[in-house]
Amino acid sequence: MAPSPPPRLDVHHVARLASLSLTDTEAARYMVELAKIVAYVAQLDELDTRDVPPTAHVQLHRLPVRSDDVKPGLSHEDALAQAPSVEGDGFAVPTFVDTAE
Repeated sequence: MAPSPPPRLDVHHVARLASLSLTDTEAARYMVELAKIVAYVAQLDELDTRDVPPTAHVQLHRLPVRSDDVKPGLSHEDALAQAPSVEGDGFAVPTFVDTAE
C-alpha cells in the first residue's frame, strides 16, 4: 500500500527552504514523486540489517591514489587575462554580502 502524498503545504515549505518557488501544478507533481520516495524508504526500512556490519568507507584500501606532484599552474597575468572582469590586481566579482545596517 502506497503512503498518501505529503500535504501541499509541506511541498511548498520544502521548496521555500530550497529557495524555490513552485506553481500548483509543479507542487502536485512533486507531491506524487515525494510519496514514491517515502514509499521506497519505507520498503528499505523493512529489510533486516542486524547482521550487516556498519561501514564508513567501502573498499578504502583499493582506492587509487595519485602522486602529489607539484605542477606548474597559470601565471597571475594569464589567470587575470582569462577573467571576465578584473579590478586592480585581482578578479572582480559581484557584491553578494549586504554591508548596510
